[in-house]
Amino acid sequence: MENLFELLLAEQRKADLQRILRCNERTGQYGLTLTETDARELMACRENSLKESRRVEFGESILPAVIEFFCDSAYIHQDQYVEVLGQLQELFYTFKNESRDELTDAELLDFMRRQFENICFGDLDYLGGTCLERFARAVRSGWQCGMQRGRRDEYIWGRRITTMGSWTRRRGGNMRFIG
Repeated sequence: MENLFELLLAEQRKADLQRILRCNERTGQYGLTLTETDARELMACRENSLKESRRVEFGESILPAVIEFFCDSAYIHQDQYVEVLGQLQELFYTFKNESRDELTDAELLDFMRRQFENICFGDLDYLGGTCLERFARAVRSGWQCGMQRGRRDEYIWGRRITTMGSWTRRRGGNMRFIG
């Protein structure tokens, strides 16, 4: 039975490697590419991040989605591409836990991307230490994204809907933007 598990794990790793390398087709137009060595390094980083955050990931790795969300960022360049992807992946797993899995992967990645570009201006320390921390605290205290409420990028203010951001309060109380 153990050999079967190892075989399945080896096949999963091989498939993940191919999915990651296929991302080069899209990211190449932005001057960002990963070598096989880079991809293997990021896969090892993923395994470490999963262990540190005490998470188990079934199915596909989140890394191709991270690459897709961030490949056209103005703040990511080839010389630090692998390092940035590793840190983004680690932040993803950390804040997936911090938000108690109340967000879909796409919702968390979308928030990370918007903050990274528009608030943090590429500063990963600010993204993880301030923006994502405040965001996770808000989610834990009852905030819910518009997608979860059937709306996208909307706040509800009384009876009038105002398009100002993507988070709304689940239970009564004042509305505020958490950016």
